[in-house]
Amino acid sequence: MGATIRRRLASAALVVAAMAAMAPGARASVSPTLSLDQSAGTTAGSMLNLGLDLKFADTGTDSPRDLTLNLPPGLLANASIDGGGCLRSADLADSTCQVGTGTVVADAYGTIPITTPVTFDLVPPPQPGDLAGLAVNSNGTQIGTTADVRVRPSGDPLGVGVTIDFLLPNSLYGVPSSIAEISSTFDGLRYPTTCPSTPQNFNVSVDSYSDPTVHVATAPLSVTGCSSLPYSPAFAVTATRDSGDSQVEIITQVTQAAGQAPGRSLSLVLPRPPLLQNLAGAVPCANVSSGDCSPVGSVTASSPLYPTPLTGQAFLTGSGLSLALTLVFPSPFPITLTGPVDLVHNSTTFTSIPDLPLTSLKVTLNGGADGLFKTTCAPPSATATAILTDQNGDKTVDDSSHFTVVGCVAAGSGAGVSLNAVRISGLASGRPSLSFKVRVAKDGRKLKSITVALPAGLDFSNQGVATRSGITLIGASIERIVLSHGHLVVTLRKPASSVVVKLNGSLLRERASLERAARQRRLHKLSLTVVTQNTKAHRDTIRAPIGDSGG
Repeated sequence: MGATIRRRLASAALVVAAMAAMAPGARASVSPTLSLDQSAGTTAGSMLNLGLDLKFADTGTDSPRDLTLNLPPGLLANASIDGGGCLRSADLADSTCQVGTGTVVADAYGTIPITTPVTFDLVPPPQPGDLAGLAVNSNGTQIGTTADVRVRPSGDPLGVGVTIDFLLPNSLYGVPSSIAEISSTFDGLRYPTTCPSTPQNFNVSVDSYSDPTVHVATAPLSVTGCSSLPYSPAFAVTATRDSGDSQVEIITQVTQAAGQAPGRSLSLVLPRPPLLQNLAGAVPCANVSSGDCSPVGSVTASSPLYPTPLTGQAFLTGSGLSLALTLVFPSPFPITLTGPVDLVHNSTTFTSIPDLPLTSLKVTLNGGADGLFKTTCAPPSATATAILTDQNGDKTVDDSSHFTVVGCVAAGSGAGVSLNAVRISGLASGRPSLSFKVRVAKDGRKLKSITVALPAGLDFSNQGVATRSGITLIGASIERIVLSHGHLVVTLRKPASSVVVKLNGSLLRERASLERAARQRRLHKLSLTVVTQNTKAHRDTIRAPIGDSGG
């Protein structure tokens, strides 16, 4: 602020002080009005700029104090800017963490208008449990205190979403001021993926320095194109038997690309008899918030809007035959997902999953004496299924995952059949190649067919199957290849004792999420499942880890 303006403010102060001395006392109040500028777009799931014009009508020199912005569910801030660096340290002179621009209009001493350009900068969380902090920055100098950016918890009346709490100053540059308007544009907010007929509201509440009464203003957020969002999640399951008992550790994982619609509901069905409920195992938890319950597993989720994986715990809740699996994430994402357990169908169903983009959701259920599942290994293999519905409720995917309980049949071997030299390459470049060798033990029955189940993130190309391109056999020749439930079935022209199978990119399709994870060196352990059938129609299921041969 220049010297001329300061002199004007000082002169005005004398006039205002004289007027205040003659005026009768009054409790002023501040009432907000809100309008949104969605000229940048309204497309569901997109990263878009959103303008807010917030005006405060007052009855005197009062100024807004506690300002809360409640973003509707699904309208989310991106906390992964600079790889999460903005959440670790603040540098208001650097524009890397700038997430918006705007102007603050205030009346100095109640009469002299001041317009101050500002930016909004993402900074470290000011309070434990916050998602982030938001600083109002004027030429490298912070105005007021850091705002709390937090995620509303499950069960909040406004829904799971982002809330920003400001404590607004009633002075600018040391001059008593009454804020009249905040006009802002927030950059790169991720839009919701639901398009209700009645739009969700952007909610603002505010009190003032002279009146603690909270006033509320709302404006509808328009969202379009929800039905155009892709939705193709993939499901995978693994099971590992304890070495000393029949209990089983189970890992289920749902993966999908970042640009897809997130899921709203998820139903997992585990097959009997390979996996049986252990009702005599874990004791149900009466109150997960008590801190006295023992978890039965863990949960990990990855979101493109947060720099690190989200981790939580899994609890068995309920009582009697009305049991549920409850997944609890701590702050900064205080989300609780409760899935009722259907004991008859051996299934668990989660509904009302928040509108949060996830590239991975992995649930691990512990083995051990308190584990929820056990196995008889008769048979050791089966197929689990997942039914998934997108946030908008108009797309449903039914996916399956064939698995063999590790520990029932040693990894890499079946009854007289071995799976060796399993190698994969080209994942980081989007040109995957996979090879492996299947061999029958000495004096064993020769192989007649081989069925290949790929790891999550890889699929077979229908065109490649139709043209038989992208597959090479060493030690045998192909009579027929077909796709069955997403698995490649190769029938041999003549029975063979040893076969090397090579698959390449014209037969394999790699999902974007797997390619991205390979480039970022965030690959989870991959495994290959092969089902062989010999000349006597006996089937062996073999599972082995996949080695990385580079690229």
